[in-house]
Amino acid sequence: MKIYGNIMLQNNFFVGTVEIEDGKIVEIKEKKEECDFRGTIIPTFINMHTHIGDFYYPYEPQGTLEEVVGPGGLKHRILQNTKNVFKGMKEAMRIMQRCGVSHFVDFREGGKEGVELLRRASKGFRIKPIILGRGGLWENADGIGLSSITDVEFEEARRLAEKAHRANKIFALHASENRRENIKAILALKPNFLVHMLKATDEDLRIVAWKNIPLVITPRANAFWGIIPNISKLKSMGLKIALGTDNGMISPPCMFREMEFAYRISKIQREYGGITPEDVIRMATVYPREILGIRDNIMGEVANVIIFKKIMTPYQIVTKSSCRDIKFVIRGMTQNSL
Repeated sequence: MKIYGNIMLQNNFFVGTVEIEDGKIVEIKEKKEECDFRGTIIPTFINMHTHIGDFYYPYEPQGTLEEVVGPGGLKHRILQNTKNVFKGMKEAMRIMQRCGVSHFVDFREGGKEGVELLRRASKGFRIKPIILGRGGLWENADGIGLSSITDVEFEEARRLAEKAHRANKIFALHASENRRENIKAILALKPNFLVHMLKATDEDLRIVAWKNIPLVITPRANAFWGIIPNISKLKSMGLKIALGTDNGMISPPCMFREMEFAYRISKIQREYGGITPEDVIRMATVYPREILGIRDNIMGEVANVIIFKKIMTPYQIVTKSSCRDIKFVIRGMTQNSL
């Protein structure tokens, strides 16, 4: 199958032709050739931060951030209904599958049983969950996703981080989400990436950028709590930024909606130079691959791509497109994915 049109398989958009056969990239040319159809190709989306266990909850959460998602809060009670959690996970993954996601990183609550529940729910789907468990490095988890250093004793956090690093697994955590936390303590854990940093100081952010630690942001979920991440500022500081959708009860796990919201709020942050539609697409495709070590979409490697029905600009993809515009999603996955 040959597709001609607007293409972004790695970092930059170009006009050209791509040939894909048996789930692999056969040829990439920056010129027009005879093709099977015209369209637009970008890498599949990678949702870098989800909590899909609470997706089923149909009501607007009431209370403060801590009262809703903190230890012992509303979410803790929601997750006790295992049957509904399981059904909600499946529906959340159906949304992601329809909307071009190939991988998603879930901070899975519930210890070993929570990890196993998501593994079972994901069977039969063409998307790959990267599961970061709580409370330990569980057998079927890809690593550990810590709630925050505020929620556990620091020595326990250090023990979990060291366990993940020794096993060559992911260690990540929420950081400075609703209050500033000790950045030296956070960095002492050597995280693979951080999530949020909404209440971090500029100096904290500069240190994280200098340490080359990626940052995952979830603009729609943040906005629910009245906090808007300054994406333009984060980019201007040199941080590698990736997008996630966070709690399913607040934000459906659709990367089209996340990209559009991220771009639109950046328009009020021009004092830091702003961001482009291409930047936003990279936050949903390219940078997550770099963070997770996923190698795909180069000649001879597997293809994980979204093919749109027509030729589209980056601006159209970010602000005007949806799953209805997708012609095919090719998910060859990759043996190098975590």
